[in-house]
Amino acid sequence: MIIYLYILFLSCLFPVSVTFNIDMQEQYLDGGSVYLAGSDSLTQSFFGTHLDSSIINPWTPEDIELIDDDFTGIFSATIDLPPNTEYIYKFVNGLNYELEGESNRFIFIEEQDTTLDIVCFDKISEPCNEIENELVPVTFYVDMQQISVSDSGVGLLGANESFTNFGYDFETGEAIPVYDPSYLILEDVNGQSVYSITLLLEPGINYQYKFVNGNDFSGVEQTQRSIVISHVSGYNLNEVCFDSDDDCEEFTTLLSSLTFKTDVSNAISDNGFDLGDMLIIKWGYGESQPVERTDTLQLLPFSYIYKIDIDSVYVSPDADLYYQYYKVIDDNEYREIFFNFDYSGDDVVLAERRFFEIQDSADYQVLIIEDIVDSNVNARRMPVFENTSPIGENLDVTWTIDLSPAYYQILSGDTLFDIQGTYHVDNVDSLYEWGVWINGPASTPANGVTWSQWGPTLQGTTSKKMWDDGTHGDDIAGDHIYTLILTYDESASISQECKFGIKGGDNESSYGLNHYENINPLDPNIHVYWGSINPIFYDSWDYDSNQPIFDFCESNGDTNQDGIINVVDIVLMVNTIINNLELSEQESCLFDLNNDSIINVIDIVALVNIILES
Repeated sequence: MIIYLYILFLSCLFPVSVTFNIDMQEQYLDGGSVYLAGSDSLTQSFFGTHLDSSIINPWTPEDIELIDDDFTGIFSATIDLPPNTEYIYKFVNGLNYELEGESNRFIFIEEQDTTLDIVCFDKISEPCNEIENELVPVTFYVDMQQISVSDSGVGLLGANESFTNFGYDFETGEAIPVYDPSYLILEDVNGQSVYSITLLLEPGINYQYKFVNGNDFSGVEQTQRSIVISHVSGYNLNEVCFDSDDDCEEFTTLLSSLTFKTDVSNAISDNGFDLGDMLIIKWGYGESQPVERTDTLQLLPFSYIYKIDIDSVYVSPDADLYYQYYKVIDDNEYREIFFNFDYSGDDVVLAERRFFEIQDSADYQVLIIEDIVDSNVNARRMPVFENTSPIGENLDVTWTIDLSPAYYQILSGDTLFDIQGTYHVDNVDSLYEWGVWINGPASTPANGVTWSQWGPTLQGTTSKKMWDDGTHGDDIAGDHIYTLILTYDESASISQECKFGIKGGDNESSYGLNHYENINPLDPNIHVYWGSINPIFYDSWDYDSNQPIFDFCESNGDTNQDGIINVVDIVLMVNTIINNLELSEQESCLFDLNNDSIINVIDIVALVNIILES
């Protein structure tokens, strides 16, 4: 065996080209594809390489697709094989191997390029019969389970390359008019929303086509499809999903009951919802249901809980479930303020939907989805809504923002990148030296501009600058909580949108993530935490407890990290302050015992107290 493998290795260095030919005239092609699968007969561990030198896996049909260049029904493929070796192989029609229950085909490859004789699919030695039909029956299939089918049914339209017809009627042989959305009506072949129709098409002609939901151009899918067929007995094309190049999700898991349940307490306290308001849920976004659905939740007596039970729901473990809460006022729908912080895809719409994994669901299971967590970041948090009603009076509103999350995030080693400029923040000292500005619709009363240009323009707009010096409504100078008072007229909306920027840069978060805050006229004070619109990035801050997650530094007084807190640590701190020594971020954290981002005598006093108390 070792000698054989050695000889095989040497032969692989000088492979020969081998062309395989198969006559498919007698066959109905499944999906329109013909493949070749095989291996060496001794080890069954290899089957040569493609002409581009990529390796062909043994008995892997999808690795070698045969092509009919002249559309005669003869399909061919050329691969490189090591010579002086015997091979076994079979041809494959779609997913179906030929010669079922019979031996494989055999060939011994010598040391010269070879073109094998044409053989007939599913026959060992007999040739194929000549097919006399000039037109080939082709059956089209479209899966409509992810769309609500029109009362007018499902259609098909298209044209040949000369724009004279779209093939011929299978029953009558009459030419089918080009791009007529009402001429061809498909049938639901299995009662499971898979529609089909059979046409007669000419071999070697390129046909462009699309499916239609209904019988007019408003229902024509956007996906462009085409086909060129060979002279064979017929085609059964693969199912395609309406208006998609991908397969439809299979909704096969039956839930006997699906319950949505949520608590509107936070929505009420946030001035975005009144108890008794109509609450609906829309679910099935992102093709996580065959059709997007809408249901109305009911308020449970003597509670803040809204709930709905839905019987007999088919779901897909692969698609899971996307959904959203909406309040309805005077027949107008208002979507909840929600961002899926765990979303990792590139669909900005789905990033704003709620998500529930169904992968562990079993058949006939009762599934309850509860969004009742009192949290700012938990995926199962209570909904909140914008209040689009006018304030109803001229009102001074005090805006305050706490920069602590930014401080701790930078302290952990991160940088706040300016996504529209160069005002990147990577130093805690710069954070407070540069200051913060408010931008967006909420800032309009400052200068009449909704969104000021980020960067120098916003920085130069002093009316949008926030303050930490005891002025402009600021309670305590130097506490790193910045304040600005803005006056809104009576027509202004209770709900206000904004975003904050250090030094006027767009460095709080990425595009599309903004603050939405509802003004309470009885208490017109709005307090926000920097970065709460993107808590996944600000992972050094807990936005529920509003405390730092301080696992990157233990500021306990052990400045030299020797495991002992004593006079040596005091000397080190004093020396650092007197000599104004430069510190790393970790060292700054260890020395800054009161977490005010300043290392001074207050920290020395704190350290002395730690030693005395111990």
